[in-house]
Amino acid sequence: MAGAGGGLEARVLEALRRAGRPLEFREVLEALGWEGDARPVRRALASLVRGGLVERVPDYGSRRLRFRVAGG
Repeated sequence: MAGAGGGLEARVLEALRRAGRPLEFREVLEALGWEGDARPVRRALASLVRGGLVERVPDYGSRRLRFRVAGG
């Protein structure tokens, strides 16, 4: 979690841990209390997925991706 997004990545990871269930992107934004441009959060999630700390989970019923802490 290096670089400028490291603090945001830590916040995203903590929000996913607290939720205890996979979250849709908009739910991640809500958990963070995020307002405005969502691109930094999207980049942080992508970095966490690439790093193996977060998994993308397809929700076929709603046709949306959800995110959860890896191994959860």
